Amino acid sequence: MEETQPRYFLLENVRMSKESERVISEFLDCEPVTINSNLVSAQNRHRLYWTNIPVDGLPDDKGIKLADIIESGNVDRDKAHCIDANYWKGGNLKSYFEKNRRQLVFGQSVDDYRKLSPIECERLQTVPDNYTAHVSNTQRYKMLGNGWTVDVISHILKNMEIDDV
Repeated sequence: MEETQPRYFLLENVRMSKESERVISEFLDCEPVTINSNLVSAQNRHRLYWTNIPVDGLPDDKGIKLADIIESGNVDRDKAHCIDANYWKGGNLKSYFEKNRRQLVFGQSVDDYRKLSPIECERLQTVPDNYTAHVSNTQRYKMLGNGWTVDVISHILKNMEIDDV
């Protein structure tokens, strides 16, 4: 930051200890804005955003449910568990029900389940269908799990002032 002196900056991270949050806030000289992607997508994805861009409140709630974005099957909740870079490994019933991790989609029975497809994960991150189709499915899951929710970032960036060129 000191070396490049950017006009704007944006740092995103997961929820963390108050001490870690305080250290980052002091370094960047601003407090984070907490936004859950569930306002603009079908997943719970709480993130902290530090920025010097004026943030105009929270994004409008689009009311998107998990059932709205799946290609087939059934779901037992309105919002997906947050996807991460390891989602490509799939999930199991124990981690899903006991640890609330790795979203599953069910068929006709509890024993008939699957992980979300890459397209469904793109939809959770508000990326166009097949946007990541140019790489392997493993890489798609990793990119999407590590990525930003596009509509949240659009909400933050909309207040940037762009100079005339």
